[in-house]
Amino acid sequence: MPALRRSALATLAVALVLLVAAPAASAAPFNFTNWDLTGSLTLAKLKQSIAFPAGSKFNGSLELTNGALTGHVTVPQFTSRLKVLGLPVDATIQFVEAQPVSGQVTFGSPNITIDATTSATLKIRRLSSPLLQLNLVGNQCQTSAPVVLPLHYVGPPTLFTGFTFTGTTTIPRLTHCGLATPLLNQLMAGSGNAFTATIAPPAT
Repeated sequence: MPALRRSALATLAVALVLLVAAPAASAAPFNFTNWDLTGSLTLAKLKQSIAFPAGSKFNGSLELTNGALTGHVTVPQFTSRLKVLGLPVDATIQFVEAQPVSGQVTFGSPNITIDATTSATLKIRRLSSPLLQLNLVGNQCQTSAPVVLPLHYVGPPTLFTGFTFTGTTTIPRLTHCGLATPLLNQLMAGSGNAFTATIAPPAT
């Protein structure tokens, strides 16, 4: 196991021990520094998944005195290929944080419970096809409200693999997407979009 990951896991293990053994006033926060974020969002209407790109990160802190969890998620702009009516479509997507991660960690034995939320505005920077190299959405295309992700985890403090959150979210209606707006709303907007997100200590 790389030294950096061993160091991060050791620090978290010590922090969990201190939470139980030390007086509340003396417990220092645990910092999540450049933890890797992996996962995907499945577009329910299209039945296709968009994977979060390499370089996605979670940075935050856990207050061991009261279990308060805060942090920020960063996802680099990326392009994902989808199929619409059997034709290939390349969507360049950006998630812009609207609400930082905020929630609560409850420590039990042997499991912990994490309940938090975060939200981001979904922007489509470019929509084109290998068959038609034109941007069909202009540069203002985005959801009319942020996409809210409810983050829930119950299980052991999995120090080696991190924590995986699963759930569903609603994609709000898209606006300012030009002539493609009605079609995008028909294909994307709505509830029941499954997601999975895993945060883990950096490998290197």
